[in-house]
Amino acid sequence: MLNKAMFGGVCNVIAGQPFDTIKVRLQTQGTREKKLYAGPFDCFSKMVRKEGMFSLYKGTSGAFASIMTENVVLLTANTGIKAMYRKYCMRGTDRALNFSEHALCGGLAGIFSAVAITPAEVVKVRLQVSRGKCAAKGDVHQYKGPIDCVRKTVRAEGIPGLFRGLNSVLARDLPFNCVFLSSYEVIIHGMLSFRGGGADKAVLASK
Repeated sequence: MLNKAMFGGVCNVIAGQPFDTIKVRLQTQGTREKKLYAGPFDCFSKMVRKEGMFSLYKGTSGAFASIMTENVVLLTANTGIKAMYRKYCMRGTDRALNFSEHALCGGLAGIFSAVAITPAEVVKVRLQVSRGKCAAKGDVHQYKGPIDCVRKTVRAEGIPGLFRGLNSVLARDLPFNCVFLSSYEVIIHGMLSFRGGGADKAVLASK
């Protein structure tokens, strides 16, 4: 399941990175008087014309690191937290977790995931807004690549600089993982019930 989740994440990055880059550029541009782009199509046109087609894939390395780290940490943490919940809160009771319990475990797993992916998210976003040769001279947000971004960020802001925006990531990922992981479990158990007692969860989840 983990390998398939990671492969799906890679495909998601390849297909969605240009849209994410445009979104980030629009979100981080200045006030109305200093806006660089009139909208998504204008952003796309100017980026391709001034920075080249591959500028739409800036920050892809950070996105890959983020999605793979997220899948590994989230699923591993969720499995471990559910095991601990059964051991210490359910006292070994042999019953399935209900929706709210899955939501609780998923939200707690989201904390580990958010902390793990924030450095990669910071690098991704900073590379996405870095305008390369089009940047103003001396622009502190001009990076040659992910390693250069990490080096300059740590040198200028220290290790905490890699965790900027962690509160926002937590505010996004906690409710998302509460709903995502609990819904996943409910759907899987519903399908198992529909298919009968001979169905296997691992086989069903792999299809």
